[in-house]
Amino acid sequence: MIGGIISKPLKNFYEVYGIDIRGPFSDGIFPIDISKYNQLVKVIEKIGPIQFIVHLAGESSLTATWEAILRSNIIGTRNVYEAARAMKVRRVVFASSNHVTGAYEGFEPDTRRFLKNEPSKISVLNPIRPDSDYGVSKAFGEAVARYYYDRWGIESICLRIGSVRPDDDPTSNPRFAKTWLSHRDLVELIEKSLTASVGFGIYYGISNNQGAFWDISNTRLELGFNPLDDAARSGNAR
Repeated sequence: MIGGIISKPLKNFYEVYGIDIRGPFSDGIFPIDISKYNQLVKVIEKIGPIQFIVHLAGESSLTATWEAILRSNIIGTRNVYEAARAMKVRRVVFASSNHVTGAYEGFEPDTRRFLKNEPSKISVLNPIRPDSDYGVSKAFGEAVARYYYDRWGIESICLRIGSVRPDDDPTSNPRFAKTWLSHRDLVELIEKSLTASVGFGIYYGISNNQGAFWDISNTRLELGFNPLDDAARSGNAR
């Protein structure tokens, strides 16, 4: 979904290619299983020298089996970084997740736990508290990103992305009023992540929502991210 949202705007500035495990495919979108390292390297070789990878691939369901998460999010993410190292890619923008710290919100049925017992806003300085195997896998990805930057110099921007909706409508769930990331703010976030003068960093990515409980101050300061939309005024944003 996110790849589909950002690819057309990015083509205004970059030559963009995609990979996916399911079609439709085209001359610019290749069928790849990222858990298969050799497939990944062959496609990068076919495209030619590249500067950036925006790593969005993986299992995104909170209820996915451990086997699926292991294959796509752990083996697959490590393969992406190893391919980036082998093929001399300068920067990876890694789609992490707010679920790396999802347990601050608590677990069913007590999903307002952190609002009672924790700081009013969660920042990247707070310890990770995954809420699922999916959240654990994204924390692993952030660790891999740090390792490949420190050891191999592969730049990484890790984005703990908020609630991106296919229809760009945050009104279907009360939580989205605080966690929404609009399509146009998402595009700006990715664009800033590609060009910021930062070697490594972890950032929350949400729109300028009233009552947000994730801190995006470092996203604004270090990436130059300036979200324009607010879920409370979403009818005017689209």
